[in-house]
Amino acid sequence: MFVTTEALVLSKLNYSETSLIVRCYTRSEGIKSYILKGIKSGRNGKKNTALFQPLTQLEITAQHKNKAGLSIPKTTKLSKPYQTIPYSMDKLAVVLFLSEVLSSALREEEANAPLFEFLIHSLAWFDTHDYSANFHVFFLISLSKHLGFYPDVSEQNLPYFDLENGCFTAEKNVHVESEESIVLLLKSFLGTKFDGISQILMSSSQRQQMLDVLMRYYQCHLQGFSMPKSLNVLHEIYS
Repeated sequence: MFVTTEALVLSKLNYSETSLIVRCYTRSEGIKSYILKGIKSGRNGKKNTALFQPLTQLEITAQHKNKAGLSIPKTTKLSKPYQTIPYSMDKLAVVLFLSEVLSSALREEEANAPLFEFLIHSLAWFDTHDYSANFHVFFLISLSKHLGFYPDVSEQNLPYFDLENGCFTAEKNVHVESEESIVLLLKSFLGTKFDGISQILMSSSQRQQMLDVLMRYYQCHLQGFSMPKSLNVLHEIYS
């Protein structure tokens, strides 16, 4: 049976000279991988492959025969074209970074409607607002709620943050972030919304530190989570 679903492109891999394997997060079934045979060949090869840039929103019709195998799309089309992301180097760098994070963090092969809605809502906000250097920091913190390890704010008055246990603490250990400025910034992001993130003031070095802390936090809670290669690109942008 053919299924039509919205999908976010997480990654693509060249398969032979003319084909691609594309990994997506879909509304209907979570993670799905598709093989697009001959997509790079012919006069429209470049135009066709442009559909599969990181976090592009697609509508895919395919037979989803089993969870682990590759599906062959019957049709693939752009669902919600971005208005600003493709034309902003800053936004493109952030989207590339987040696609790497999501590729490593998302493994469910089943529908998760709240998570999918969070992803498309977040990207729509990013696309339709002026660039905010705090977007990806807030995105990562908010994503942790959907992945099951959002920070426990019940003792938010305590001075340090325990990365392993996801809570604030008064005790230092190897998994505790104890730098006061970073912990205070983390607290500033908790409970805010997208429209408030630009009011949180951070220096470039603090933003880099915050991203490093969040990546360590993800590694503590997601087995096999890989440090995104594009993190260094972001550090260069904000240096």
